[in-house]
Amino acid sequence: MGLREEIEPIARHYDVDLIGFARVEDIVLAYPPRPAEDLLPGAKTAVVMGAALLWGALNCPRGTKGAIKDAQVAYHRLEHAASAIGRFLEKQGFASYLVPASMPTDAIIKSGTTYYAAEWSHRQAAIAARLGVKGLNNLLITPEYGPRLRLSSMLTTAAIESPRRELPQNLCNECLKCVEVCPVGALNPDPKAQPRLNQPLCKNHYLRPYLDHTAWQTIKNFFTVPGIGSTGIQYVMEGYYFSCAECQRVCPAGALEKKRS
Repeated sequence: MGLREEIEPIARHYDVDLIGFARVEDIVLAYPPRPAEDLLPGAKTAVVMGAALLWGALNCPRGTKGAIKDAQVAYHRLEHAASAIGRFLEKQGFASYLVPASMPTDAIIKSGTTYYAAEWSHRQAAIAARLGVKGLNNLLITPEYGPRLRLSSMLTTAAIESPRRELPQNLCNECLKCVEVCPVGALNPDPKAQPRLNQPLCKNHYLRPYLDHTAWQTIKNFFTVPGIGSTGIQYVMEGYYFSCAECQRVCPAGALEKKRS
């Protein structure tokens, strides 16, 4: 039994829905480029995992609180699986590095605009592992779940071979549903535009309930507007925050209705 056959049951034990393996030299670096070697000298393989999100949570008519909690649970599933896989590999003599599945991220100032970037692109690693493709919504699109999943990676010095997974054609056919539903117009339908996602516009929308037209008014709101203060406390203590999941919700790829038919 090879390493791949021993690793996959560990991931399944922690309720991971997708798992793939990519040679680090096959991973196209995202901006800013962070080679695997920068995180783990001698890295040869990225073990990439995906945890699916609940369709009902993303489509709840009362907002995204349930989807936020479901995403947090998904990250826990992934990180527990990655940690267990890392410990298994190190018992076999292979150094391993658990790349954070979500926060913390780095803040990068470019031309006066703040961008946020993880130290590693799980999406690019997942593409190299043939779990899916990059969609117009800037997310990984998979045959099984569309963009409705969270990702994690474990880097290791072990060389792990894996059969090449065949993906359906036109996983993202650029139907423009995500462009049309985006409440802040952060997605550019022009295929020649680079990048096609206005990341600061998208990220700033996450903070919409807390921001006002001036910094002073924002601070004042926390003391005068009912509910904002307690929401802010939950944000700090539990990681709750406003989140827009519209581009995930409307994507026809991996739709729940297709699974029922």
